[in-house]
Amino acid sequence: MDLDEALGLAEKLLSVASWYRSSGCYLDAWARNEDVLRRLTAASPGARVEWYGEGRTGWPASVCLDVESFEQAREAMETWAAITRCYVLWHDLKWPAVHELGLDEEYKYAELQVACNSHDIHCEEWAAEHTVFVHTRPGHDDRAAWLAAQGNARVVGPSEFGW
Repeated sequence: MDLDEALGLAEKLLSVASWYRSSGCYLDAWARNEDVLRRLTAASPGARVEWYGEGRTGWPASVCLDVESFEQAREAMETWAAITRCYVLWHDLKWPAVHELGLDEEYKYAELQVACNSHDIHCEEWAAEHTVFVHTRPGHDDRAAWLAAQGNARVVGPSEFGW
């Protein structure tokens, strides 16, 4: 799906959440060279950089930006997606109870993620499309399918181990 569709679906899914804190959201990208790092930090001066190489000089570096609203996430995502693979993650939310499936509210495993130019949650492999991931408790595939249906979408791949 294109970025507008992915973010539109994310917005619908956030409206289904029984609770979420809009500032419980961040963008993350791997800068694999100086040019990408410069472009990301110039586009988002408040971004934090964490180095994973030795002596803070090796690549890649993780670039992370906290956001305060859905609109800020959308704007930053549009900018970052034009630079590199990245994702936005809403992690401070609660999925509603789904009584017909015997599921209580879910907070611990409730997250929503949009991966730009990737089909995996870590954005390690490039793809032309963007992917929406609904994070739920392991084994609660029915909840993921129910949530997707609330956004007029469907689960298109198998569940996978996240973080």
